[in-house]
Formats: sequence, C-alpha cells, structure tokens
Amino acid sequence: MYYAYSIASIQIPFAFVAFTVHRFCFILYHTRPFFRTNKWVIICIGGQWISEFLISLPFIIRSQPYCLIPVSLRLYFFMIVVIVPSFMNIILNIRIFVHVRSSSYRVRPAWTASTVNNVNNTQQQQRNASISRREISLLRQMIFMFTMFIGGWTPVYFMLYLSQIIYISAVIQLFATILCEFALLSSIINLFICNRELREYLMNKLRFCLTRGNVFR
Repeated sequence: MYYAYSIASIQIPFAFVAFTVHRFCFILYHTRPFFRTNKWVIICIGGQWISEFLISLPFIIRSQPYCLIPVSLRLYFFMIVVIVPSFMNIILNIRIFVHVRSSSYRVRPAWTASTVNNVNNTQQQQRNASISRREISLLRQMIFMFTMFIGGWTPVYFMLYLSQIIYISAVIQLFATILCEFALLSSIINLFICNRELREYLMNKLRFCLTRGNVFR
C-alpha cells in the first residue's frame, strides 16, 4: 500500500521532470533529429515510470511492521516528492533559459559573402527568435504550474514527516489541506486561461451538446 502511495505521490512532480528533460534536450540539442521524434517522447515517459518504481522500492524492502513508517523513511519520502524534483527542475530550467536568451540575443556577423547568405541568415534568425518566444512562454507556464504544485503540497508532505517528531494541531492540518486545494484549483484555472485550443475544444463540445439537446426537444 505504501509502495503504491509513493508512486502516486511522485507521479506529478516526476511528470514535470520528464517534461523538463524533454524540452531541455529538444532545445539545447535541436540540431539532432532524434530529440524531435516520438521515440524520445516515449523514452522520457518510460524513464519517468521506471524511475518512480525504482525510487519507491524502499517502501517494500523495509523491515519494520506493516503500519509503522520510520522517521527516516518519511524524510526520504519528502525528499523524493519535493526536494529532488524541485532541484532537477530548477537546474534544467536555468540551463534552458540561459541557452534561449543567449540564442535570442546572439549577434550575427554583419558581413556575408553574398546576398543569398544575407537572406538565409535573416530568415534563420527570425525562426530562432520565434522558437525562443514560444519556448519561453511554454516554460513559464510549466514553471508556474510546478511552483503552484510544490508550494501547495509541500506543507502536507512535510507534516507527514514532522508529525512523527512533534505534535501538529488540527488547524494547521486544515490550513495545509486548503492550500493544496487552492494550488490544484489555480493550476486548472491557468490551464483554461492559457490554452486557447482547449477552450475552443470544450466550447465546441458544449455547443454541440446544447444543439443536440434542442434538436431532441
């Protein structure tokens, strides 16, 4: 049961890590076709699930009684849910932003051999700038959602560890629960606000259902 609970708990933060790893290789190594294929997407998703199964193994091989989780294992659980994914996302996102910013403001040589080279360089520079803007916008949204998740769920996971050491009042636990719900609601609202295709899809489905309902009447 604790093994399944650990996998379910680290599913979301490690999904963010898998996405960040995918975008990291997609942006920094954009000249390599492999990182633009579906195989690379499958590898990222498969690596995410394999790492979750392996990281959660201490909950199976522990020697304590069934209903007893030692303090060290609770601390380990807090580390793999909050600390490790946060550290990996911060490092990778910093590298991505530095690379994208440097690519956007890179100064190209003013002199070229021919007019054709000038046109090609200008078009390539415009494409790079467009890609940079899209990547920065996408990364900002993912960082916001990851920050909301970590900020909302960290108190709960930290209290699971801290409750074995000190007494935590019910008021604090209630506040942490409300914070979790607020973080989840904020992520859902952000998804609807920023994803125009999703809004149009849902609105079209709603119009279809309403139109179909009027026809049956």
